[in-house]
Amino acid sequence: MIVCKACGNQMQPCCSRLFDDRYGYPGYFDIQVCQHCGLYQTAPPLRENEIADLYTRYYPRQDMNAGNIKRNVVPEWGWFATAKQWFTGNHRIHFMLPRANKKVLEIGCGDGRSLLELKARGYDASGIETDKNVGAMAKELGLTVHIGTVENCDFAPVSFDYIIANQLIEHVVNLDSFLEHCKTLLKDNGTMIVSTPNARSIYRKLCGRAWINWHIPYHQQVFTKKSLALLLQKHGFSLTKTTIITPTAWTLHQLHALRTTHTMGIQDPYWNKKENSATGGSAPKTFMQKVARGAKRTFFWGIVAGITLVNRVVDAVRQGDCMVLHIQKR
Repeated sequence: MIVCKACGNQMQPCCSRLFDDRYGYPGYFDIQVCQHCGLYQTAPPLRENEIADLYTRYYPRQDMNAGNIKRNVVPEWGWFATAKQWFTGNHRIHFMLPRANKKVLEIGCGDGRSLLELKARGYDASGIETDKNVGAMAKELGLTVHIGTVENCDFAPVSFDYIIANQLIEHVVNLDSFLEHCKTLLKDNGTMIVSTPNARSIYRKLCGRAWINWHIPYHQQVFTKKSLALLLQKHGFSLTKTTIITPTAWTLHQLHALRTTHTMGIQDPYWNKKENSATGGSAPKTFMQKVARGAKRTFFWGIVAGITLVNRVVDAVRQGDCMVLHIQKR
């Protein structure tokens, strides 16, 4: 019997024999759902000692380049940045924070570019990342990043004004331990902000097994607002604000998933960054090639604009793909 991590009720079968359709991790997994709070859980769950190996070997960060990361960091604020973030469906928490001289910890900081962006906004920013490939990159970028988990980090208790987790909590195996350690690190008047897929999303209902946010086995659970609120309450947190936002890129990824046949154990080239381009191909040389390239780009951006408008309507009725939640100690 599998028990719901949020409310303790028994889970029920939902989907069977799903697999990693992005990076080729071998094995089949099932999805189970709690009929009481709506939480979805991956079964069997990953073991703690499998996590570092999973992200180090299968997530595409082996070829990171510090120079490219620095060049791609462009601090964004002002009205244009706000309009751009609305258009793209921004769910990245570091773009939402106001410029301030405060301490922030990002759990699951990836290649470190978000920490550089936080520093540009005035923050004293540190990170935690399980992927061992990030360690050397963090040193090269001059960043403070603990390679490991929040449970084994050595940051001082009650020292952070903000703890942020972009698309992280759905990856966590032991949610109880994770939240208790976050509470220890957060100041009494501090705020924890998380973004995570929304299990009430209309795209989950429409796409079924092909919904990209099952993301087996990296996502160990997918939350509803109710299930996450119950879990937070159990650990002395309260949910103060919830925003629903659907990133345009997610919908483009979803369209790819719907039109592609995947094989267990085989990596999808689409998720290789060198090949994941909206327009692709070499630079056009002749006049007609340039015309064709321009037409292709015009068509693509027309599709993007249509997707954006649909997503903003979906978000307005609280059926979007992503939740951004502000959390405080009680």
